[in-house]
Amino acid sequence: MGRITAVVMGLTLTLISGCKVTVSEGFDDEHDRDSFSSGFFLYIGDTGEDFPDDSWSLDVAAEACIDDSLYFETDSGRVRVYGSPAYSETDFRAAATELERRIDGVLSRFQLRWPEFVEDRSTSVPDPDHLIGCLSPTLSRSEFASASVAAVSIMPYASQWPYDSDRIITHELAHFVQENLSRYQARHSLLPLWFAEGQASVVAGEPIAPVYQHYDYDPLMDVTVFDATTADYRFEHYALAYHYLEEANGPLALTVLLDLVQFADWEGLDGTTASGESLAFVEAFNAAGLVDHRNRYLSLERFKTEYHELLRNSY
Repeated sequence: MGRITAVVMGLTLTLISGCKVTVSEGFDDEHDRDSFSSGFFLYIGDTGEDFPDDSWSLDVAAEACIDDSLYFETDSGRVRVYGSPAYSETDFRAAATELERRIDGVLSRFQLRWPEFVEDRSTSVPDPDHLIGCLSPTLSRSEFASASVAAVSIMPYASQWPYDSDRIITHELAHFVQENLSRYQARHSLLPLWFAEGQASVVAGEPIAPVYQHYDYDPLMDVTVFDATTADYRFEHYALAYHYLEEANGPLALTVLLDLVQFADWEGLDGTTASGESLAFVEAFNAAGLVDHRNRYLSLERFKTEYHELLRNSY
Protein backbone atom coordinates (compact mmCIF):
# COMPACT_ATOMS: atom_id res chain seq x y z
CA MET A 1 0.00 0.00 0.00
CA GLY A 2 2.81 2.40 0.87
CA ARG A 3 4.41 2.35 -2.59
CA ILE A 4 1.11 2.83 -4.38
CA THR A 5 0.09 5.65 -2.06
CA ALA A 6 3.41 7.35 -2.71
CA VAL A 7 2.78 7.21 -6.44
CA VAL A 8 -0.57 9.04 -6.16
CA MET A 9 1.03 12.46 -5.77
CA GLY A 10 3.38 11.93 -8.70
CA LEU A 11 0.60 10.72 -10.96
CA THR A 12 -1.64 13.61 -10.00
CA LEU A 13 1.05 16.20 -10.68
CA THR A 14 1.84 14.59 -14.02
CA LEU A 15 -1.77 14.54 -15.12
CA ILE A 16 -2.45 18.10 -14.02
CA SER A 17 0.54 19.42 -16.03
CA GLY A 18 -20.33 -4.99 -24.44
CA CYS A 19 -23.66 -2.69 -25.69
CA LYS A 20 -27.24 -2.82 -26.84
CA VAL A 21 -27.69 -2.03 -30.55
CA THR A 22 -30.77 -0.74 -32.35
CA VAL A 23 -30.67 -1.19 -36.13
CA SER A 24 -31.93 1.46 -38.52
CA GLU A 25 -31.99 1.63 -42.30
CA GLY A 26 -28.21 1.88 -42.41
CA PHE A 27 -25.25 3.98 -43.41
CA ASP A 28 -25.69 6.66 -46.09
CA ASP A 29 -22.62 5.90 -48.18
CA GLU A 30 -22.92 8.72 -50.70
CA HIS A 31 -23.71 11.33 -48.04
CA ASP A 32 -20.79 10.45 -45.78
CA ARG A 33 -18.11 9.58 -48.33
CA ASP A 34 -16.92 13.19 -48.67
CA SER A 35 -16.55 13.54 -44.90
CA PHE A 36 -14.29 10.49 -44.45
CA SER A 37 -10.89 11.08 -42.89
CA SER A 38 -8.19 11.13 -45.54
CA GLY A 39 -5.50 8.50 -45.60
CA PHE A 40 -4.05 5.69 -47.67
CA PHE A 41 -4.07 1.90 -48.03
CA LEU A 42 -0.96 -0.16 -47.31
CA TYR A 43 0.04 -3.83 -47.48
CA ILE A 44 1.97 -5.33 -44.61
CA GLY A 45 4.22 -7.05 -47.14
CA ASP A 46 5.50 -3.59 -48.07
CA THR A 47 5.58 -2.01 -44.60
CA GLY A 48 6.15 -4.94 -42.25
CA GLU A 49 3.48 -3.48 -39.92
CA ASP A 50 1.66 -6.69 -39.00
CA PHE A 51 -1.52 -6.66 -36.96
CA PRO A 52 -0.59 -7.31 -33.30
CA ASP A 53 -0.77 -11.00 -32.48
CA ASP A 54 -0.07 -11.11 -28.73
CA SER A 55 -3.01 -13.13 -27.42
CA TRP A 56 -3.08 -11.44 -24.00
CA SER A 57 -3.91 -8.11 -25.59
CA LEU A 58 -6.67 -9.22 -28.01
CA ASP A 59 -10.23 -10.45 -27.67
CA VAL A 60 -11.84 -13.06 -29.92
CA ALA A 61 -13.17 -10.46 -32.36
CA ALA A 62 -9.76 -8.84 -32.85
CA GLU A 63 -7.99 -12.16 -33.37
CA ALA A 64 -9.80 -12.38 -36.71
CA CYS A 65 -7.44 -9.72 -38.12
CA ILE A 66 -4.15 -11.39 -37.20
CA ASP A 67 -3.56 -12.74 -40.71
CA ASP A 68 -5.03 -9.80 -42.64
CA SER A 69 -2.56 -8.22 -45.05
CA LEU A 70 -4.20 -4.83 -45.75
CA TYR A 71 -4.71 -1.75 -43.59
CA PHE A 72 -5.88 1.82 -43.99
CA GLU A 73 -3.92 4.53 -42.16
CA THR A 74 -5.30 8.01 -41.60
CA ASP A 75 -3.22 11.05 -42.51
CA SER A 76 -2.62 11.77 -38.83
CA GLY A 77 -0.66 8.50 -38.68
CA ARG A 78 -2.29 7.45 -35.42
CA VAL A 79 -5.20 5.28 -36.65
CA ARG A 80 -4.80 2.04 -38.59
CA VAL A 81 -7.70 -0.21 -39.57
CA TYR A 82 -6.85 -3.76 -40.66
CA GLY A 83 -9.11 -6.04 -42.62
CA SER A 84 -9.55 -8.37 -45.54
CA PRO A 85 -9.08 -7.03 -49.10
CA ALA A 86 -12.56 -8.44 -49.69
CA TYR A 87 -14.06 -5.52 -47.80
CA SER A 88 -14.83 -2.29 -49.62
CA GLU A 89 -12.88 0.92 -49.46
CA THR A 90 -15.89 2.45 -47.71
CA ASP A 91 -15.74 -0.17 -44.93
CA PHE A 92 -12.13 0.72 -44.13
CA ARG A 93 -12.59 4.47 -44.41
CA ALA A 94 -15.80 4.54 -42.36
CA ALA A 95 -14.21 2.64 -39.47
CA ALA A 96 -11.02 4.71 -39.55
CA THR A 97 -13.04 7.93 -39.65
CA GLU A 98 -15.11 7.00 -36.60
CA LEU A 99 -11.99 6.09 -34.60
CA GLU A 100 -10.12 9.21 -35.70
CA ARG A 101 -13.01 11.55 -34.96
CA ARG A 102 -13.97 10.19 -31.57
CA ILE A 103 -10.73 9.31 -29.81
CA ASP A 104 -9.89 12.89 -28.81
CA GLY A 105 -13.32 13.47 -27.28
CA VAL A 106 -13.06 10.23 -25.33
CA LEU A 107 -9.58 11.05 -24.10
CA SER A 108 -10.73 14.49 -22.96
CA ARG A 109 -13.21 12.79 -20.60
CA PHE A 110 -10.19 11.09 -19.04
CA GLN A 111 -8.41 14.48 -18.86
CA LEU A 112 -5.84 13.32 -21.41
CA ARG A 113 -4.55 14.22 -24.85
CA TRP A 114 -3.24 11.73 -27.39
CA PRO A 115 0.50 12.11 -26.55
CA GLU A 116 -0.24 11.65 -22.84
CA PHE A 117 -2.34 8.57 -23.53
CA VAL A 118 0.44 7.01 -25.61
CA GLU A 119 2.89 7.69 -22.81
CA ASP A 120 0.56 6.19 -20.20
CA ARG A 121 -0.09 2.98 -22.15
CA SER A 122 1.80 -0.06 -21.04
CA THR A 123 5.00 -0.60 -22.98
CA SER A 124 3.90 -4.23 -23.15
CA VAL A 125 1.07 -3.28 -25.51
CA PRO A 126 1.93 -4.00 -29.16
CA ASP A 127 2.24 -0.83 -31.26
CA PRO A 128 1.44 1.67 -28.46
CA ASP A 129 1.78 4.65 -30.82
CA HIS A 130 -1.32 3.69 -32.82
CA LEU A 131 -5.02 3.20 -32.35
CA ILE A 132 -5.55 -0.11 -34.11
CA GLY A 133 -8.89 -1.05 -35.62
CA CYS A 134 -10.02 -4.43 -36.91
CA LEU A 135 -12.80 -5.10 -39.41
CA SER A 136 -13.91 -8.33 -37.79
CA PRO A 137 -16.28 -10.76 -39.53
CA THR A 138 -17.15 -12.26 -36.13
CA LEU A 139 -19.16 -9.13 -35.27
CA SER A 140 -22.71 -8.52 -36.40
CA ARG A 141 -25.53 -6.04 -35.87
CA SER A 142 -26.26 -7.51 -32.45
CA GLU A 143 -22.65 -6.96 -31.34
CA PHE A 144 -21.41 -4.15 -33.52
CA ALA A 145 -18.07 -3.38 -31.85
CA SER A 146 -15.76 -4.57 -29.09
CA ALA A 147 -12.56 -3.35 -27.45
CA SER A 148 -9.38 -5.03 -26.25
CA VAL A 149 -6.12 -3.57 -25.02
CA ALA A 150 -4.53 -3.68 -28.47
CA ALA A 151 -7.44 -3.01 -30.82
CA VAL A 152 -11.01 -1.86 -31.32
CA SER A 153 -12.97 -4.27 -33.50
CA ILE A 154 -15.83 -3.07 -35.69
CA MET A 155 -18.30 -4.89 -37.88
CA PRO A 156 -17.45 -4.51 -41.59
CA TYR A 157 -20.11 -3.61 -44.16
CA ALA A 158 -20.66 0.03 -43.21
CA SER A 159 -23.92 0.10 -45.15
CA GLN A 160 -25.41 -2.14 -42.44
CA TRP A 161 -24.19 -0.16 -39.44
CA PRO A 162 -26.78 0.75 -36.79
CA TYR A 163 -27.97 4.33 -36.56
CA ASP A 164 -26.22 4.84 -33.21
CA SER A 165 -22.85 3.50 -34.36
CA ASP A 166 -21.17 6.71 -33.15
CA ARG A 167 -22.37 6.12 -29.59
CA ILE A 168 -21.37 2.45 -29.63
CA ILE A 169 -17.89 3.21 -30.93
CA THR A 170 -17.50 5.95 -28.30
CA HIS A 171 -18.48 3.43 -25.62
CA GLU A 172 -15.95 0.89 -26.91
CA LEU A 173 -13.24 3.52 -27.20
CA ALA A 174 -13.84 4.31 -23.54
CA HIS A 175 -13.21 0.62 -22.76
CA PHE A 176 -10.11 0.73 -24.96
CA VAL A 177 -8.74 3.73 -23.05
CA GLN A 178 -9.57 2.43 -19.58
CA GLU A 179 -8.03 -0.97 -20.27
CA ASN A 180 -4.86 0.63 -21.62
CA LEU A 181 -4.57 2.86 -18.57
CA SER A 182 -5.32 0.15 -15.99
CA ARG A 183 -3.39 -2.89 -17.22
CA TYR A 184 0.34 -3.45 -17.54
CA GLN A 185 0.39 -7.07 -18.68
CA ALA A 186 -2.57 -8.72 -16.95
CA ARG A 187 -4.33 -11.19 -19.21
CA HIS A 188 -7.78 -10.08 -18.12
CA SER A 189 -9.42 -6.82 -17.07
CA LEU A 190 -8.60 -5.70 -13.54
CA LEU A 191 -11.70 -3.49 -13.35
CA PRO A 192 -14.99 -4.65 -11.84
CA LEU A 193 -17.86 -4.82 -14.30
CA TRP A 194 -19.86 -2.02 -12.66
CA PHE A 195 -16.92 0.40 -12.87
CA ALA A 196 -15.87 -0.48 -16.43
CA GLU A 197 -19.39 -0.30 -17.84
CA GLY A 198 -20.39 2.66 -15.70
CA GLN A 199 -17.45 4.75 -16.83
CA ALA A 200 -17.90 3.79 -20.49
CA SER A 201 -21.61 4.60 -20.30
CA VAL A 202 -20.97 8.04 -18.81
CA VAL A 203 -18.25 8.81 -21.37
CA ALA A 204 -20.60 7.79 -24.19
CA GLY A 205 -23.43 9.95 -22.83
CA GLU A 206 -25.72 7.00 -22.23
CA PRO A 207 -28.65 7.11 -19.76
CA ILE A 208 -27.92 7.33 -16.05
CA ALA A 209 -30.49 6.03 -13.57
CA PRO A 210 -32.12 8.81 -11.50
CA VAL A 211 -30.57 9.01 -8.05
CA TYR A 212 -33.93 8.49 -6.35
CA GLN A 213 -34.17 5.09 -8.05
CA HIS A 214 -30.91 3.78 -6.57
CA TYR A 215 -32.76 1.12 -4.56
CA ASP A 216 -33.89 -0.54 -7.78
CA TYR A 217 -30.52 -2.21 -8.30
CA ASP A 218 -27.26 -3.03 -6.47
CA PRO A 219 -24.63 -2.25 -9.14
CA LEU A 220 -21.57 -2.80 -6.94
CA MET A 221 -22.50 -6.46 -6.57
CA ASP A 222 -21.83 -6.98 -10.30
CA VAL A 223 -18.09 -7.52 -10.14
CA THR A 224 -17.97 -9.89 -13.13
CA VAL A 225 -20.38 -10.74 -15.94
CA PHE A 226 -21.26 -13.88 -14.02
CA ASP A 227 -22.60 -11.77 -11.15
CA ALA A 228 -24.86 -9.63 -13.33
CA THR A 229 -28.56 -10.14 -13.85
CA THR A 230 -30.29 -9.90 -17.22
CA ALA A 231 -32.00 -6.60 -16.36
CA ASP A 232 -31.50 -4.09 -19.18
CA TYR A 233 -31.55 -1.15 -16.76
CA ARG A 234 -28.51 -2.42 -14.88
CA PHE A 235 -26.25 -0.41 -17.19
CA GLU A 236 -28.02 2.77 -16.09
CA HIS A 237 -27.22 1.82 -12.50
CA TYR A 238 -23.58 1.09 -13.32
CA ALA A 239 -23.49 4.60 -14.75
CA LEU A 240 -25.14 5.98 -11.61
CA ALA A 241 -22.51 4.38 -9.34
CA TYR A 242 -19.67 5.71 -11.47
CA HIS A 243 -21.33 9.12 -11.83
CA TYR A 244 -21.49 9.41 -8.04
CA LEU A 245 -17.72 8.91 -7.82
CA GLU A 246 -17.02 11.35 -10.64
CA GLU A 247 -19.31 14.03 -9.21
CA ALA A 248 -17.57 13.83 -5.83
CA ASN A 249 -14.00 13.55 -7.09
CA GLY A 250 -13.80 14.79 -10.68
CA PRO A 251 -12.73 12.82 -13.79
CA LEU A 252 -9.01 13.41 -13.15
CA ALA A 253 -9.17 11.48 -9.88
CA LEU A 254 -10.71 8.52 -11.68
CA THR A 255 -7.95 8.61 -14.30
CA VAL A 256 -5.41 8.57 -11.47
CA LEU A 257 -7.24 5.53 -10.10
CA LEU A 258 -6.76 3.71 -13.42
CA ASP A 259 -3.06 4.59 -13.43
CA LEU A 260 -2.75 3.20 -9.91
CA VAL A 261 -4.37 -0.06 -10.99
CA GLN A 262 -1.78 -0.35 -13.77
CA PHE A 263 0.98 0.43 -11.28
CA ALA A 264 -0.27 -2.35 -8.99
CA ASP A 265 -0.26 -4.75 -11.95
CA TRP A 266 3.27 -3.64 -12.87
CA GLU A 267 4.30 -4.32 -9.25
CA GLY A 268 3.02 -7.87 -9.63
CA LEU A 269 -0.01 -7.59 -7.36
CA ASP A 270 -2.42 -10.28 -8.54
CA GLY A 271 -5.26 -12.31 -7.16
CA THR A 272 -8.83 -11.44 -6.22
CA THR A 273 -10.90 -10.81 -3.13
CA ALA A 274 -13.59 -13.18 -1.89
CA SER A 275 -16.19 -11.10 -3.72
CA GLY A 276 -14.24 -11.17 -6.98
CA GLU A 277 -12.55 -7.74 -7.24
CA SER A 278 -8.94 -7.78 -8.35
CA LEU A 279 -6.55 -6.95 -5.53
CA ALA A 280 -4.98 -4.38 -7.84
CA PHE A 281 -8.28 -2.48 -8.12
CA VAL A 282 -9.02 -2.68 -4.39
CA GLU A 283 -5.60 -1.38 -3.39
CA ALA A 284 -5.65 1.35 -6.03
CA PHE A 285 -9.16 2.48 -5.06
CA ASN A 286 -8.19 2.71 -1.39
CA ALA A 287 -4.94 4.54 -2.19
CA ALA A 288 -6.47 7.06 -4.60
CA GLY A 289 -7.85 9.26 -1.82
CA LEU A 290 -11.40 9.25 -3.16
CA VAL A 291 -14.11 10.96 -1.11
CA ASP A 292 -17.90 10.85 -0.85
CA HIS A 293 -20.26 13.75 -1.59
CA ARG A 294 -19.49 15.19 1.87
CA ASN A 295 -15.74 15.09 1.20
CA ARG A 296 -15.14 12.19 3.58
CA TYR A 297 -12.61 9.49 2.69
CA LEU A 298 -14.23 6.67 0.75
CA SER A 299 -12.74 3.19 0.73
CA LEU A 300 -14.06 0.56 -1.64
CA GLU A 301 -15.47 -1.43 1.27
CA ARG A 302 -17.35 1.61 2.57
CA PHE A 303 -18.65 2.44 -0.90
CA LYS A 304 -20.01 -1.09 -1.22
CA THR A 305 -21.56 -1.38 2.25
CA GLU A 306 -22.98 2.17 2.40
CA TYR A 307 -23.84 2.62 -1.28
CA HIS A 308 -27.58 3.14 -0.89
CA GLU A 309 -27.15 5.34 2.18
CA LEU A 310 -24.64 7.49 0.32
CA LEU A 311 -26.91 7.83 -2.70
CA ARG A 312 -29.96 8.57 -0.51
CA ASN A 313 -28.14 11.36 1.29
CA SER A 314 -26.73 12.87 -1.89
CA TYR A 315 -29.98 14.43 -3.08
